[in-house]
Amino acid sequence: MQEFSFQHLINADSKKVFDAIADFSNYKFFLPGCLESSLLELRGNTMRGSLTFNILSKNYSITSENIVFENMIKIKQIDGPLKQFDATWTVYEIDQGLTSITLEAKLSVPLLLKPIINQTTLEFFVARFKVAFEDYLI
Repeated sequence: MQEFSFQHLINADSKKVFDAIADFSNYKFFLPGCLESSLLELRGNTMRGSLTFNILSKNYSITSENIVFENMIKIKQIDGPLKQFDATWTVYEIDQGLTSITLEAKLSVPLLLKPIINQTTLEFFVARFKVAFEDYLI
């Protein structure tokens, strides 16, 4: 089981940041490698969505269930290429127009994907996400 996390400060309103992370349809605009993202089902504070990623010229589809709380989103992969993926986004307002986002994730990668999904690629993904997410919010 691999674990990774990051925290990032963004010069943006916390509600705008939270709403962007909570909306499946936005993911294609800021998740590196995400070609398509869509909301499949919404029941109360629970959403089920689909993401399609292109990694090294191969497409992978992921279905996840997101449970939305006041300042937190819990994500669980329901179907996809990973053995397991669980994550939590947390969004806090530091000051007016300054927001802290934190992602904590645990994933279990099948043997065939281990050369592709490793610590180096996760760090690269996070770095690209930070830039793309800030660009999206502007």
